[in-house]
Amino acid sequence: MKILYLTTGCFDKGGVSRFSRYQASALRETFGDANVKVLSLLGPDDHAFEEPFEVTWNGSKFGMLDKLRMVLQTIKLALFWRPHLIVAAHLHLSPLVHVVSRCVGAKSHLNVYGLEVWSKPSRACLWALKSVDSLIADCHSTANYVKENRLRDPSKIHVVWDCVDVDRFQPHECPKTILEKYNLYSPNEHFVILTLGRLSKAAAHKGYDRLISVFSKIYERYPNARLVICGRGDNADSLKKQCEDLGVSDRVRFPGAVDEADLADVYCSGTIFSLVSDRGEGRGEGIPMTPLEAMAAGLPIVVGNQDGSSEAIHGTNGFVVDSFDLDEHAERVSSLIDNPKLLAEMSQSARRVAVDVFSYERFVREHQSIFRNT
Repeated sequence: MKILYLTTGCFDKGGVSRFSRYQASALRETFGDANVKVLSLLGPDDHAFEEPFEVTWNGSKFGMLDKLRMVLQTIKLALFWRPHLIVAAHLHLSPLVHVVSRCVGAKSHLNVYGLEVWSKPSRACLWALKSVDSLIADCHSTANYVKENRLRDPSKIHVVWDCVDVDRFQPHECPKTILEKYNLYSPNEHFVILTLGRLSKAAAHKGYDRLISVFSKIYERYPNARLVICGRGDNADSLKKQCEDLGVSDRVRFPGAVDEADLADVYCSGTIFSLVSDRGEGRGEGIPMTPLEAMAAGLPIVVGNQDGSSEAIHGTNGFVVDSFDLDEHAERVSSLIDNPKLLAEMSQSARRVAVDVFSYERFVREHQSIFRNT
């Protein structure tokens, strides 16, 4: 099968790009490298993945000229290469994929993740969402939203959870050089609450402000507790100001952006990982990647109950809390500080769940089952 794969980006370190890289790689493993051509609207920049990723074409930014070029590249390859399947890795690309696939007699496929589905998509996107031949949601939460709002035939919706490279992300001692490079606390000396992601106003749903407030609730009771918020974005200064206003800045660090090559080590600088997001128009997650990577590194996770994040919890690998119940959030963190045995059990369970439920091998098998029957 020949597959033309369109994505908004596969070079930046956002969730859609990570999913796109894993998915395109899974399709290449299944159908051969030569049979999967990738077009990426967004190209590499100074903040891109350090590891290269092969594409047939990429733009440089989300400008109109690059969008036009992507349309022309898609039409050209569809006409002369004649793919059997055209994939839209994002809802915004689905009208193009659906129209072109119908013109050349190819099947069409769409990925959905959450935020873009419930945040007033255009009529063209809603039309394509109903019309593509197959659809993958990265979590049941998003799939259920699509079903409950009758956005497409439920029988044609597949759920494939995101995945993590469990060979790369695994428990180990964080090297001293990494602790020094990013000014991180040592988990051997402190109880470190770690979180990581885009510190941007557009990603306010990730709840970093609420996490800081939670930390302020346990600050005086647990002098050994520390908070580390990794990432970059236009909201970082506001979050730092919040720490100062709450009087906790002496135990909170903002290491900034993390190099991809150092990411597995940075996770191992934490004791637990917290990402408690909320959902609403312009807000929300599917199933975010960072808690999965943290689990693979052996960190128990604390996630919210409003979106796909809760689907990362299987048994005793962490806690699901009400996204806006800061007292509950603080109590869950406190229970792990107070009970080292529980912490150790959850750490082992986190690693086990990452391997058994969220491995790349599982991700590949599920894609093979879907696309070999497309």
